[in-house]
Amino acid sequence: MARTLVIGLTESGTKSTVNEDTFSLGGRVYPDMITGSEERSGKSSLYTQLYAVTHGYGGSGAGDLAGRIVQRTAMDMVENLAAYKRPELDFRAFCTALVSEAHDRISRQIKPRGKAMAGASLSLLLVDANLAYILNVGENDIFLFRNNKLMQPSRYSDQEAGHDAWVIGQGESPPLTSPLTMKQFRLRPGDIILLASKGFGQAYPCPLLAQDLASPDAFAATIRLAQIHSRQLDDSVDGTVMAIKVRDLELALPDQEMPDSEIRRTIYHNGYDEDWAKEEDSPKLDEPGLKSKETVLAEEEVMKKRVKKEKRRRNWKTFFRFLFLGFLIGMAVILLVWFLLLS
Repeated sequence: MARTLVIGLTESGTKSTVNEDTFSLGGRVYPDMITGSEERSGKSSLYTQLYAVTHGYGGSGAGDLAGRIVQRTAMDMVENLAAYKRPELDFRAFCTALVSEAHDRISRQIKPRGKAMAGASLSLLLVDANLAYILNVGENDIFLFRNNKLMQPSRYSDQEAGHDAWVIGQGESPPLTSPLTMKQFRLRPGDIILLASKGFGQAYPCPLLAQDLASPDAFAATIRLAQIHSRQLDDSVDGTVMAIKVRDLELALPDQEMPDSEIRRTIYHNGYDEDWAKEEDSPKLDEPGLKSKETVLAEEEVMKKRVKKEKRRRNWKTFFRFLFLGFLIGMAVILLVWFLLLS
């Protein structure tokens, strides 16, 4: 099984009244508040792990609810995952059933507002033992960072951006599997998988993202920096990223706990079975030396200060905007009263 570190960050857009993005961690759906930003982190050594990011459509009160319905459907489906193991996991059947069920739930629970149909894009990662299964629907994206190379398994080589515009919940019935990107690959220690909503990557070039992910900073600090750069480039719409890093891989059976005192056997795979990357692996790069605990803590502190400084700058910017708006409204009221008194 894979031992992972996880961090999720979401932030509402400047042109949004409600954050219609969601991410799930530890059986809960975030953000807790439908406005503003939120960060959650954790770690897991479970045999089966589920992570998902959604981006809702249909306006406030509809898009965010559609995303949460998709998240809850995915959690319910994973509880019945054994039904899709024959004996290996039939991921295509699992995804088809998940999308169909989520689509039906949205159709039943959310009434359309005129021509605006509620729905949600979805990027999902299911870790089962040492295998990763990904599902992407709509305009979300999935990235894999491995050996200092950034790959985008959510897209085929001949697929253009925006090719699959269908999202879960829109239309009378879910289409065939063509709009669903379903792939699997074997995990490796050090892999970083990003699940991202449309707002995270729409102005964030892949070379810059790869450069940020290659940073020697601590994992959480690296992802925070990537989110900051994404929002600096375009913060008009909601932006969410969920990053999962594989610490190491272990031999274990489902529901089997590994005592801390037991010597862990780490598995390093010489190859992986992605059908979307058939090129030979490039030689492994020399890994940097391990940093001391003090160095890591110092880097974390520097990154936290940088994040706080960026948030403070945005808060001051918002304050002065509202102050100026209040000044204009006050002047308008004074002029109106003055005009009425003179007339």
